[in-house]
Amino acid sequence: MTRALIPYYVSRAILSALAGLIVTLGGLPWWVGLLTGLLTFGGFLWYAHSGFYLVDTSTPLTPLRRDERGRAIRDRAVVAAVVVGGLVYGVLSLTELALPLLPAAGAWALLAGVITYFVASNWLYAKR
Repeated sequence: MTRALIPYYVSRAILSALAGLIVTLGGLPWWVGLLTGLLTFGGFLWYAHSGFYLVDTSTPLTPLRRDERGRAIRDRAVVAAVVVGGLVYGVLSLTELALPLLPAAGAWALLAGVITYFVASNWLYAKR
């Protein structure tokens, strides 16, 4: 951890605490809120130290910047996530018509899209 990133850490700790609080106020147990906050803060720390981003300390609250390669990777990962999420939603919606066993097709499609985004972006970053 570098001293120049302390404002970033503090701001992201506040955002992570708010995310955990929102989850808890939403009716989930306190430990789910705590886990949400910790995982969110861990994600912020990982992004700051992953090497995927350029660190520009001239803007202390938002120091992470993408270069041209990072923007291209983000764009490709978003396309993959939207395609996979749409396909999962379509298949589950059709499945619901025949077998009303899966009542949350949208939630599963969103989860598939988010997982696809992170897997695709990390895989593309690993390909050098």
